[in-house]
Amino acid sequence: MRTTILAYVIAIIGLVLIVAGARDIYLLHIEETFDVTLSDYETPIRAIAGGLAMIGLAQALRLLLEINRTP
Repeated sequence: MRTTILAYVIAIIGLVLIVAGARDIYLLHIEETFDVTLSDYETPIRAIAGGLAMIGLAQALRLLLEINRTP
């Protein structure tokens, strides 16, 4: 039971990271006060990639729980 909750918490954190990265990319896209370079997009892309990795980890944990549940 606790491991299932952990899997869902990890998935929610992954979704939050993806949303935060997308928001940062949007804010950089509409930025008009300074010149945005390509390297400025590095942090939001890392956040999105980290979110995808967290969701993958949560799915792997849920799959492992399902495998171990079956006799």
